[in-house]
Amino acid sequence: MRKADILGLILSMVIIFSGVVFSSQPIDIHKINKLNQNNVKIKIPKQSATSLVWNYTTGDDVATVAISSDGKYIIAGSDDNQTYLFNYSSSTSKIPMWNYETGDNVGSVAISSEIFYVFAGSNDNHTYLFNNVSDSTPKWNYTMGDNVNSVAFSSDGNYIVASSRDNMITLLKNSSSTPIWNFTMDDKVNSLAISSDGTYIVSGGNNDKITLFYFNLPENNWNFTTNGDVNSVSISSDGNYIVAGSNDDYIYLFKNSWKLPEWRFKTEGDVLNVAISSDGNYIVAGSSDNKTYVFERSSNIPIRTYEAGDIITSVAISSNGEHIIVGSNDNKTYLYDKSQNGALWDYETEGNVTSVAISSNGRYLVVGSTDNQVYLFYWIPPARVLIEDDDDPNIDYGDDAIPFGNYYLIIIIISIISLIVIIRKKILVEKKNGIHKTRKNFRQ
Repeated sequence: MRKADILGLILSMVIIFSGVVFSSQPIDIHKINKLNQNNVKIKIPKQSATSLVWNYTTGDDVATVAISSDGKYIIAGSDDNQTYLFNYSSSTSKIPMWNYETGDNVGSVAISSEIFYVFAGSNDNHTYLFNNVSDSTPKWNYTMGDNVNSVAFSSDGNYIVASSRDNMITLLKNSSSTPIWNFTMDDKVNSLAISSDGTYIVSGGNNDKITLFYFNLPENNWNFTTNGDVNSVSISSDGNYIVAGSNDDYIYLFKNSWKLPEWRFKTEGDVLNVAISSDGNYIVAGSSDNKTYVFERSSNIPIRTYEAGDIITSVAISSNGEHIIVGSNDNKTYLYDKSQNGALWDYETEGNVTSVAISSNGRYLVVGSTDNQVYLFYWIPPARVLIEDDDDPNIDYGDDAIPFGNYYLIIIIISIISLIVIIRKKILVEKKNGIHKTRKNFRQ
């Protein structure tokens, strides 16, 4: 075998060996420059994963959590009487942006989506409005007649609704602590929800009723009577659809224009919590039968049923209804994709999960637990390649290491083919030169 052939074979073996080794190594995404050919940007795919961004220890059980729609801010209320505000940035020793001490347990919190406002309800009979990410001083507080047990914010940040254990529902505007109206129910209110613009307010309570209020005429409400306490209510962003869960084991869906249910579904236990996607197309409900039920709005037949190890304490759904986060008394939090039967991910804490929340895009997940912890997780969707036509040079590739083997194997194949072509050309040239040399010698 000629030296050139031997060298070519050695070179091929080196390329293949280095490719195999290199393909098994992760490459730091920050070491890859943005690819730019003909103004087309290629975004390198990430691996699907859920990672703990941070967790923070409060002084007692975490009773409630909420997150802004973009995932930037997290609010938590604790039995240590504190309201905590966090941001989503990672830190090895996470500390709140601020915390505010009330006179008793903080049992309910809410955060607006479009403008930064935080609202907290405490067992000291007060509600507190905050509107500064760097200052914990409340803009105002309002005194109710008893412990505040439920609060809700309109997405635009203009209107807040709160209820207290003296059966009172109060509607407020962010600009003033003077109520727009108060309405007294005939029993305790367990849950409240409000549409994005504040036009519709829905309540559920121990009077077994689901009640819809109109912003300007609260007395012109409609209500529907179930056969048990109503534990949870939720409303679509436009206010058109209402979902409720009751101790009569039923999940109910209503259209706001009519007080009879569009449909109902019977579970095998008390329905403890419900949520509806922003567009009203998907509904999720958690029950004391340890199951989570997912529905399309058009049918009362569940498209998915998931089972945990204990009762479902809290549920939340992304804006498009694709992803659901569930908390349970089995100390676990579960993340589901409505198109799949099993959990995408679960995480076990050292206490019962009391409250969960999810950002609009489903990426940021917040968990509150009786282990005194607030947890923030970040979920990365399955790998995919995105081709972007814009000229924005500030593309965030994230911090994740990615396997680069597929790209390198293409380089290997091209290199081997090129090497074969070069060797064959060389052989043909040598043969041609040999033929010419033979002819020359023959003529001589």
